[in-house]
Amino acid sequence: MPTRRNFLRTFFRQVFLVLLVLVVSILAFRNGVNVSDRGDIPNDAFLMQLYYAIGLFALGGMDLGMPTGGPRVWQMALLATYFLAPALTAATVIEGLWRAIWLRLVDKWPWRDHIVLAGGGRVARAVVAECLRAFPGTRILVVEKRVTDSMLSHFGPLKRVYLIGGDTTEPSTVEALRIGHARALMLLTNDELANVELAVQSEAHFGGENGLPMLVRVADLDLTDRANRMLAREGRQPCVNIHKAVAEKICRDSIDYMKENEGRENLVFTGFGRFGQTYLRQFMKVRGTEHIDSIAIIDKDAELAWQRFFDGLSRDQRSQISDIPVHRQSGLQEDPRVWAPILSGTGGGERPLTNLVVLLGTNDDPSNLKAAMRVRDQSPEAYVMVRTFGASSFARQIGAEMNLEIVDIAQELQVQIKAWVGEIRKRGPRG
Repeated sequence: MPTRRNFLRTFFRQVFLVLLVLVVSILAFRNGVNVSDRGDIPNDAFLMQLYYAIGLFALGGMDLGMPTGGPRVWQMALLATYFLAPALTAATVIEGLWRAIWLRLVDKWPWRDHIVLAGGGRVARAVVAECLRAFPGTRILVVEKRVTDSMLSHFGPLKRVYLIGGDTTEPSTVEALRIGHARALMLLTNDELANVELAVQSEAHFGGENGLPMLVRVADLDLTDRANRMLAREGRQPCVNIHKAVAEKICRDSIDYMKENEGRENLVFTGFGRFGQTYLRQFMKVRGTEHIDSIAIIDKDAELAWQRFFDGLSRDQRSQISDIPVHRQSGLQEDPRVWAPILSGTGGGERPLTNLVVLLGTNDDPSNLKAAMRVRDQSPEAYVMVRTFGASSFARQIGAEMNLEIVDIAQELQVQIKAWVGEIRKRGPRG
C-alpha cells in the first residue's frame, strides 16, 4: 500500500491546491472583488461564482479581465489564482503525457547498474522494500507477467521502482531488462522452472569471472540443490527455498519444546504442501524419525500430498519412515469430522494421542486460526503452530491467550531477506 508520506504528497498536489484555488477565488468574489470584463460577479449566486472559479483552470482569467473593486488584499489573492490555476492544469497535462510516453519507453531505456526483480507478489514486495534500504539511489525494475491493480497501487508511489509488464520467458523481455548491465538479478516468481532457466542463461551470458549476483526463488528442495550446484560461485548459493528457511527456524523452536517431554511425538499436518513437507523433512533431519510415533495428514487430497512427499525422499529416508503409521484424511481442516479420528487416536483408536504436535499450514490464515482454536479446545496439551503471513493483532492476542504458536511467515522471512540482500550488497557494484 502507498505510504503515508506518498498519500500526503498526492493529496497536496492533486486535491489541496485545486481546493485552494476554488476557495480563494470564491472568497474574493464574495468579498466584493469584481473583474473588468464581466458583470457584477460579487452579487451573483454561489453557483455562478463557482463556475467562474472553475474556468480559471482552463483560461486563467483571460476571459474575466483584471480584478477590480473590493479590498486590495483580495484583488491580489484573485490575481494569484490567475497564475496558479493554469499552472496546475499544465502540470497535470504534462505529467499525464510523460506517463504515457514513459510506458512506451520504459522497456527501451538504457538501464545500467540497476536491480532486476522478477515477480510482484508478497515476497517480491518485501525484497523490494529491503533493496530500497540496502541500495540507496539504485533503480529497481520489477517485471511481472500479470500486472494487477494491487501491484500498481503498491509499486506506483515508490521512488526508483519501475513496474514493467512482461514475461521473463520471452527473449524480448529479457533483452529489455538489460541483465548484462544490472547490479543484481532477483528471480522471485512462483514459476520455479522459469526462475532457474533465466538464472542459468544469465549466468552463462553475463556471469563473467565473479558471477552475476543473483537471488533465485525455488520451491522444490531437490531442484534447489541441483540448481545451486550449477550456479554456485565461491561458496555462494543463489537459489533459496523460502519454506526451508522458515521451516528450519520453527522446527528448531518446536524441537526445543519437545525435548522437555518424554516419549515420541504424534505429528499432525493440515494443508500438506511444500511448507508442511519441508517442516517434516527438517524434523526428520534434526529430531530424527525415532522420535515420531505417528503422522496424520489433513489435505484436500491427502493421499496425493503424502505420495509426493514420500517419493521425494531418498531411499534411506523412505526406509526410516516406512514403519511409521501415517493416517491420511482427505478433507478440509474446517470440518470437525476430519479431526475426530485424529484427536481420539490415529486410525480411529480409542486412546487419545499424547505429545501431539500440530502444524496448521494451509494458505488460508483465518481457517488456520479457527482450526487451531478447535484443536486447543479438544487437546489442551498439544503443541499447536499456526501459519500466517503478516499476523494480525487479533491473531497474536488469540495465540497468547490460547497458548498457540503463531508462525508469522512475513516476520520470519524478513530476517532471511535481510541476510540474502545483505550478501548481495557485500559483493558491491559490478565492474
